[in-house]
Amino acid sequence: MTSHRHEHPAMTVTVGIATDIGDRSHNCDAAAVHSTASTTAAAIIDGIGSTPEVERTAGLLAEVSARVAARRGPVAGLLAAHELISGPGPETPKPNAVGAVAVVYPSDRATVIAHVGDCRVYSLTSDVLTQHTADHTVGELLRMVGVNEHHAELHDNWVRTSIANAIVASIPVVDVVADLVILTSDGVHKVLTNDEIADVAIALAYDPQKLAHALVAAALSVPSTSERDNTTALVLRVDTPQEAQR
Repeated sequence: MTSHRHEHPAMTVTVGIATDIGDRSHNCDAAAVHSTASTTAAAIIDGIGSTPEVERTAGLLAEVSARVAARRGPVAGLLAAHELISGPGPETPKPNAVGAVAVVYPSDRATVIAHVGDCRVYSLTSDVLTQHTADHTVGELLRMVGVNEHHAELHDNWVRTSIANAIVASIPVVDVVADLVILTSDGVHKVLTNDEIADVAIALAYDPQKLAHALVAAALSVPSTSERDNTTALVLRVDTPQEAQR
């Protein structure tokens, strides 16, 4: 994929996206970017399952959540995606997904983030990587209540909240002030440690597209004895016009 560059009066936002199908039959990860005069929004969606219907739906959810979020904020973006797959309808079973949405407000250099499920959001500041989301999984819940790692990791694939059952109260929101924000599907962060993600991010911090490709490539290069998941990284870089010329 090619990078997206959005010029705002005070800031330039550059977005890089990379994805790989892994060993699955369909790539049910999706990402989308949308800008208005005052915002840039980016969404990453990880569809649950591997079917043509889930693949199509993931792309639709990403596009809708990014477009709505750019105008009404990240929570509204995820709730709009929720409306597309919730309620009665002919699909059995209904498509479902997890996702994260980030909206950059260049006027105050802030990025507002909302998520459900186990997509993650990181930022890099002064070569320090910060994880801003906690996975909405049974495994992570067990860790929080003191269950040992061996038993907790057995439940990491059980998602507690998703786009289909999202409500306002189940969507955490965090504000981040950073030049670099990274969104990943679990095909990246279940394979790479945070330190490994940081090493790649530090090396390529000024090129969002190369960084997104490098994160996906690094995840795919790790030896695996099981089926490789869809793998997707989305990187947002916020620069002043002078910085963007680097």
